[in-house]
Amino acid sequence: MEFWIWLSNALGAGSPRINDIVACFETAEHFYAEKKTGFRHVEFLTAPEKQKLMDASLSDALRLKERTLDKGYRILTPDQKEYPNRLRNIYAMPAALYIDGTLAGLDDNVAITLVGARKCSDYGRTVAADLGRGLARMGAVVITGMARGIDGAAHEAALLAGGSTVAVLGCGLDIVYPPEHMTLRRETPKRGAVISEFPLGAKPEGFHFPIRNRLMSALSLGVVVVEGELSSGSLITANYALEQGKDVFAVPGSVLSGLSKGPFRLLQAGAIPVSCAGDILEEYRYRYAAKIDWRVPVEQNKREKPSAESRLKKADLAQPVVPIRKKRDLPPECDENIREIYEVLSEIPINADEIAARTQKNPAEVLTALSELEIMGYISANAGKRFCIC
Repeated sequence: MEFWIWLSNALGAGSPRINDIVACFETAEHFYAEKKTGFRHVEFLTAPEKQKLMDASLSDALRLKERTLDKGYRILTPDQKEYPNRLRNIYAMPAALYIDGTLAGLDDNVAITLVGARKCSDYGRTVAADLGRGLARMGAVVITGMARGIDGAAHEAALLAGGSTVAVLGCGLDIVYPPEHMTLRRETPKRGAVISEFPLGAKPEGFHFPIRNRLMSALSLGVVVVEGELSSGSLITANYALEQGKDVFAVPGSVLSGLSKGPFRLLQAGAIPVSCAGDILEEYRYRYAAKIDWRVPVEQNKREKPSAESRLKKADLAQPVVPIRKKRDLPPECDENIREIYEVLSEIPINADEIAARTQKNPAEVLTALSELEIMGYISANAGKRFCIC
């Protein structure tokens, strides 16, 4: 364990070299053996990186390990089975993860990351709390950065609903930031975890937060952006999510508010619109059927739908309604496999993994069939590996 801590101390949080080291040496201890030659034979390291590794002390890593464990915290490293699988193959995997609480079972559960502006609107705060509460009640794990504003509102609501939460910090576990979230910091490990790749004593520096955002997206199945300017850190998290193949959701807001510009941009790019927890979890209904509790009263998860009569009245006053796209018949020469996959598609985009779950087919087989259907002009591909008829 101390060799991984040494590696993390030397290269710093967010270093992409960790992936290279694991690929070439498997363990940090094997890599440490190269120190006696000044890492002369490790070609992927730069001269400054080699110097940092030479300067870093294993005894310092041992002391940090002891201090961390003495406080009752845990340390997870890539060579441990408990290390989250969702972090193993991401860009710049953490060499050491400091944990207060537990991440047990997270890989098998529906985990959703909620992000947004620190200086949020009342609307954003209300929606964040509504989503956090609804997700928790339906069995999802809520992940946030435990920051002010959107994060705090969602996190607190999820805890009050009795849910499991994970907070990913941009500082050491021994620092409460922001200070007003002392209660959240204390309660979260009881039903989840507070985690950080920054060691004890690390202050909440501004540059830490973009680094930690990649972990927030990686640990989840999808990221929901509630509010945020175009330059917001929330969009950094959304970009990480896209790079990692995660779903991206966005909450529509007022076109007059600058805080709606971030979500609006994401929606333009194909993000999934969200008004309630049910909208999010609908994406995982089939893949995680046993993990989502749909018995929670519908009004707590789905916005009330207008009656047929009211819909007709609104339609009468509106512009002519665009008809739902009709599914075209496939040519006779198409094989049964393609037909079965085409059968589950509609005008509403659906994730390729969900198609595989519904048809009980191999994901690779599904993607091949989808590619053929797209080439034939029967379906179109959307952001996040989502497909619909065209």
